[in-house]
Amino acid sequence: MQNCKKIALIFIGLIFTAVISFTDKLPDTFQIIPKPRKVEILKGPGLKFGGLKGIAIKGDITKPVLGPILAILPGKEAGSKKILTLVLSNEKSLPESGEGYVLNIKNGRAEIKSRKEAGLFYGCQTLEQLLEDARDTGSVVPACRIVDYPDLDYRAIHIDVKHHLDTMRYYYESIDRLARYKINAIIFEFEDKLRYRRRPEVGAPQAMSIDEVAAMTRYARCRNIEISPLIQGLGHATFILKHEKYAHLREDPESRWALLSH
Repeated sequence: MQNCKKIALIFIGLIFTAVISFTDKLPDTFQIIPKPRKVEILKGPGLKFGGLKGIAIKGDITKPVLGPILAILPGKEAGSKKILTLVLSNEKSLPESGEGYVLNIKNGRAEIKSRKEAGLFYGCQTLEQLLEDARDTGSVVPACRIVDYPDLDYRAIHIDVKHHLDTMRYYYESIDRLARYKINAIIFEFEDKLRYRRRPEVGAPQAMSIDEVAAMTRYARCRNIEISPLIQGLGHATFILKHEKYAHLREDPESRWALLSH
């Protein structure tokens, strides 16, 4: 048994070594979250903060939502110097995932290729992080080729607002942060923090309106995040059963917790 364990550990070690041998490492001044699949350091000049002077889009695609550094770049013709170029492509060398991308940085230029617009969006998020680090440390982003794609198609977090509700601005800013780190779904648990159109009395006084939630959902989708509403039921129905109007729906007339099961 011990020999089997040793063989397994050696085998795993060989696999790990084989994988990382194809991946270079960016200088410690650059931290990409989440860590990309592959980084290849190239020869030649890289990219300074402020070095990009425009953005070009190849193909009939919508310009993605960009971070504050890239958002100020004006539109330029493809092929211009010192620009970021976004390319939608079906090249075989690209990751199969529509959320995957290849980012090439060299000679003061950057190019992002992907099969889908979601991948272009995530490539821009990675470039934004690199340029932030270049700005904050006074470093130059080295010439490199970054390949990335997700392990999981569904990457969700759970936001529970039933006990505490923040401002709408807070949730919009949270969506921006989550998109930056390539989260693509939010499970939003409401209970009484939503103004239900057909049962307005169930909603708390400070509850979100349907229109506010709809606007937030549209904002999230532009950042490749899908919001799924979660309304607890059965054993989590106090937000409904606490109202005398619905007392007849209680499993136990003396308890506000559970709905009738029949």
